Amino acid sequence: MNYNVKDRVNLLSERTISGANHEKLINSNTLSDLQLAITNLNLTEIDYTNENGKSTKRMIEPFALIRTENWLLIAWCRLRKEFRFFRLDRITKMQVLSEKFEQHRMTLQEYFDKFH
Repeated sequence: MNYNVKDRVNLLSERTISGANHEKLINSNTLSDLQLAITNLNLTEIDYTNENGKSTKRMIEPFALIRTENWLLIAWCRLRKEFRFFRLDRITKMQVLSEKFEQHRMTLQEYFDKFH
């Protein structure tokens, strides 16, 4: 599906929430790369370290960005086969791929209503 610029801006504004942020700033390139991956439906590969220090390689379908105490990415994780939260400060490596994924047909509010 092809989106015009207005559609992409609307999609991004619907899928980005910002609140208070008390920790270090995340690299703006990471944020802009993820915003492009969300709007262009690009599959993204990340190396992610969990709270216990265990690293895994994940293939994800970025869905939304939220900033609370930390920047969080909501994405469909192909490894876990479910939507997951990823803290941006725990992504040690990221590559936005040219491969596309099918858009998840829900709003961010519908996501929260369904999964939380």
